Amino acid sequence: MEPSFLLDNLNSDLLAALTALSPKNSANRVLVYVESHDDISFWRDILSRFQKNNVNFDIQLPSQNTLQKGKIAVLELAGSVGQNLILCVDSDYDYLMQGNSETSKLINRCQYIFQTYAYSIENLKCYSESLHQICTQSSKNDKKIIDFNELMQLYSSIVYKLFLWSVHFSLKKDTTSFTLGEFCDTIKILEKVQLSDNFASAFEGLNDKVAIKQRELESKHPKEVNEIELLAKKLDLLGVFPTNTYLFIQGHTIKDNVVLMFLKPIFRHLKTEKENEIKANAKHNEESSNQYHLYKKQIFSIDLAVESNTEFKNCDLYLKIESDIKKYLKKF
Repeated sequence: MEPSFLLDNLNSDLLAALTALSPKNSANRVLVYVESHDDISFWRDILSRFQKNNVNFDIQLPSQNTLQKGKIAVLELAGSVGQNLILCVDSDYDYLMQGNSETSKLINRCQYIFQTYAYSIENLKCYSESLHQICTQSSKNDKKIIDFNELMQLYSSIVYKLFLWSVHFSLKKDTTSFTLGEFCDTIKILEKVQLSDNFASAFEGLNDKVAIKQRELESKHPKEVNEIELLAKKLDLLGVFPTNTYLFIQGHTIKDNVVLMFLKPIFRHLKTEKENEIKANAKHNEESSNQYHLYKKQIFSIDLAVESNTEFKNCDLYLKIESDIKKYLKKF
């Protein structure tokens, strides 16, 4: 372990020098700074898949002496990055802004700063192709009762144009005309959703809210409607489409107020179905009771299943992260 006075002055060159003092064939230590405790496990899962015999990733929060964390705290260390010290952050809108701000410029151009490309780690954990697996893990019931890809595509298509307005004002550095908070409040699904109608009523309510806000923005900013259309073409080149917009919207909103709103009633349905199956197939009450209690021990909350999800490896945005890491590892 380095002496304590070095911990506050670590940079890539110093870490490389310390590695050189280690026995021959020792692994190169790479210090990785991330935003939060949740990010430690997220980036560990990713980086460990690429950890070679000559590289050892050490993932930490940006400060060892305080509770300081978050993207700003991580990026304050940008001057120290190099082959032996890297930063891993959520993209937020910075990937989409393509250098329009100093932060976006830094994240998109520095080879030692890795980003999620999705808005945050929560968006990747909510990747539509993994949602059935999440329900199965949580309920121990593999029955497919809804097409999650179609579900998230429908949601994305409804909020897409309003999302463009949100990005548009961010690019203009306009923090008052349509705030991120206002956008997120509009696209939340707050009403109790009904699995019985395949969530049709929830989508109708969402569509109405979004349409009202969109008309309001078009009425207040008529000269900017053409800019929105041009922005759509620019974002298309970055992989943002009406079918996958949910990946680029504030992660906590998508997780808590969209995906979990759908998953919770599905989980309850699958759980009840499994419990009924146990009761129907049991030969006597004792067997029914034993199997029921065993089942209760095996299942866990859908919230936890989402939080621990790592089944997003075939997402295009994850593949971009993977590509960045592979390029970086060639330096060793």
